[in-house]
Amino acid sequence: MPPQLSDGALIPIGIRQALFLTEYEYNRTYIIRITGNDNENMSPEIQLAGIHPRSEKLIELTRSYERAKTSWSQVEVQLEQETRELIKLQKSLGFGHISDGALGWQDQLRPITRSLKGVESGTRYSRWFDTNTFYQKPIVVGKISAGETNPENFLQTKLLAGEKNRKITLPGPYTFSQLSENKYYEKYPDLLVDVAVAEREIIKRLRNEGVSLFQLSEPCLVYQPYRETFRDKSEVELALKAIRSVVENNPGEFVIQTYFGDASPLFSELLDLPVRGIGIDLFETDVSSLSEQTSKTLVLGVVDSRESYVEDPHWIADTVRKLSEQVDVQDLVFASNSDLKFVPQGIANQKLEALSKASELFEGSR
Repeated sequence: MPPQLSDGALIPIGIRQALFLTEYEYNRTYIIRITGNDNENMSPEIQLAGIHPRSEKLIELTRSYERAKTSWSQVEVQLEQETRELIKLQKSLGFGHISDGALGWQDQLRPITRSLKGVESGTRYSRWFDTNTFYQKPIVVGKISAGETNPENFLQTKLLAGEKNRKITLPGPYTFSQLSENKYYEKYPDLLVDVAVAEREIIKRLRNEGVSLFQLSEPCLVYQPYRETFRDKSEVELALKAIRSVVENNPGEFVIQTYFGDASPLFSELLDLPVRGIGIDLFETDVSSLSEQTSKTLVLGVVDSRESYVEDPHWIADTVRKLSEQVDVQDLVFASNSDLKFVPQGIANQKLEALSKASELFEGSR
């Protein structure tokens, strides 16, 4: 039985206006692909995207290492064990693309920061949007270009050996540039262009490591709590141009994910991007205003990664089913609005299991 909500409970704007649902539930980003063939007897694909939460044991070991009370080898043993368990869980649930969960990432920007010339990590930490987590703010001190890219800073390559379909989530060029502190460039467009060119080179190197699907997270396109004034149309055009620069020549390998804000004002422009799919946050997006028809994959942020309540698989399936009756798309994706790192690991794993069950229920109702 779904939880009862008080009169003041929050209901996602898009769901409230278009789907008339009665539950406020959350999750992380996983992709479900619907082939568009109603006669095909196949459950939708599930994928994990973003940073998966560490266990309390790994968190404590990491803190102990930072206090010089534990050796890095002890941390590595636990990190490898949890990564193996996550890969095993994804395979058992029928994931089509396998991610290592980025358990070794300190925050969403750090691996890119450390792979760029002209950028320093600095010592300043900033809040990650409206969550209770923080990231080390990149400091731009010179002309940005791709530096030496060590794939092991991005992927557990050894543990992913044998996996043909590898998935990774990276910050998009616009979001990375927005969340950095610029001490070098006089003109913001020059900064954005150089970030895009450098990220394209980093992605090229990761592609050589077997990554076949890249999610570029661009929350700053739709949500900017760190600014006094919201970006204007000309800045959106610059951002989309930078994204095109990153994905050019390999459009089928990319999904652009937005979250924490309403994507409906930009929906048409996002659909024009030469990419495989577009992701929207249903808890913030006014889906009642979405009327476009598209052959692109639509990644639905139908559950929120910031809540520990585990979604009912029936609710997930019904939510997607009702939305698919309103928006004319061929391929859909089940997703959360961002990383699952904001909830405990046990809860996150239960959410994965709920998504797996929901995909079966969704397919069974078609």
